[in-house]
Parts: sequence; C-alpha cells; structure tokens
Amino acid sequence: MASGIIRNEVSRFTRFCGVGAVGFVIDASLLLWLTAQLEMDPFAARLVSILCAVTMTWLMHRRWTFASRTPDRLAEWGRFAAVNGVGGTLNYLVYSAILLALPGTAPLLALVAGSALALAANYLGSRLWAFRLRRYPPLSDSQG
Repeated sequence: MASGIIRNEVSRFTRFCGVGAVGFVIDASLLLWLTAQLEMDPFAARLVSILCAVTMTWLMHRRWTFASRTPDRLAEWGRFAAVNGVGGTLNYLVYSAILLALPGTAPLLALVAGSALALAANYLGSRLWAFRLRRYPPLSDSQG
C-alpha cells in the first residue's frame, strides 16, 4: 500500500513539473517578447509574464495534476494564487537580486534561478492546501 501511495505521489509530482515546464515556457516566452519586441522594463514585464503563466498553470493543474472536482473554483483559485504568490515572491526576489547584483545578466538566466527555487514551495502548497486532496489530508487534519 505504501508503494502505491509513493507511486501516485511521484506521478503527481511528475505531472506538476510537466505543467510547471509549460508555465515556464509561457512565462519565459512572454518575458522575452515583452522585453525585446515592446522594449518593456524587465521588472514590469516579469509581473505580466508571471500572471499569465500562473493562470494557465492553475487551469492545467486543476484538470491534469490534481484532478480537482470542487465546484468552488473561486476559492480554489484564491488558494492557488496565494500559494503561487508565496512562490512567485520568492521567485521574483531571486530574479531581482540577480539582476541587481549582477548587472548585464540576461533576464532569462535570472528567471531560471528564481523558478528553480520556487518549485518546492509551489508543489507543497498546491498539494497540501490549494487543491486539498481528500485521500491524503494535510498532517494537521489527521492529528485531531
């Protein structure tokens, strides 16, 4: 039974990473387009690109990663946005720190570093809170 749970969790994490990769492509492509084609400031462009990526990944995680069936999509979106707000803040702080500390660094390189550090926070928050899987409740729910 434990091996089945582990297999399910590995599969879910793999799907999470796949969706994250799609989100990264959306984020990076939009960031590059906004900065290169529209000559937008890389900090403002990042805010636009991450908002678009988060919206798309919520839809994909809802359907594919966590197979959410909750009718309360607004509450779920709120939880997902809060989780990604924390991960996004971490991501943006790392992105900004790199660009400020190392002038001339390509925005895409800073984006990769920020995204890598936010992965664990986003998965755990999504898994344990945003999508609230009934089969494996958070530890606080199973202790009482």
